[in-house]
Amino acid sequence: MNELKGRKIVMIVGDGFEDSELLYPLYRFRYEACADVTVAGIEKGQTLKGKHGVPVTSEAAIRDLAPDEFDALVIPGGQSPDHIRIYPEVIKFVQDFDRTGKTIAAVCHGPQILITARLLKGKDATAWKSLRVDMEDAGANYIDKPVVISQQYIFSRQPSDLGFFCDAIIQAMSPGKSMTAAEMARAQA
Repeated sequence: MNELKGRKIVMIVGDGFEDSELLYPLYRFRYEACADVTVAGIEKGQTLKGKHGVPVTSEAAIRDLAPDEFDALVIPGGQSPDHIRIYPEVIKFVQDFDRTGKTIAAVCHGPQILITARLLKGKDATAWKSLRVDMEDAGANYIDKPVVISQQYIFSRQPSDLGFFCDAIIQAMSPGKSMTAAEMARAQA
């Protein structure tokens, strides 16, 4: 399978990421779909530990990246989003990425970064159930489903939704033979 050959994905993470929400999409995109995936952190070469102790080394510093270099942005959950949303370079990167119209995907606690970036107003979205009020206060319409697509955004709730989450991202990014995230959202309505 090589649906995403030639496509570039950036995953932004910090300490405390939910191990499965980083590793499952990373392996699926990189080794199954053949995308070029960059794991970005606050610093390049930083060893980051997941909630369950899995170490991952950041391949790039977020401040050194340009949204135009990538076809999609993926934000895993866990404690990582809360830890890194305090950095202005993270919020600026995500806001700049939003302006490209390219796919942005967030799972579980990943939308915390989108809340801080003020990007949820008017969007249908989902996340870990404890974020419902925060997301609604940010202007999102919270929907309790395994995957929710709104404009260029793809959301999922938890690790058990990762299959749906990855399928939706691959579908949205597959060149020439599939719908964009926005088209998928319209079809879902």
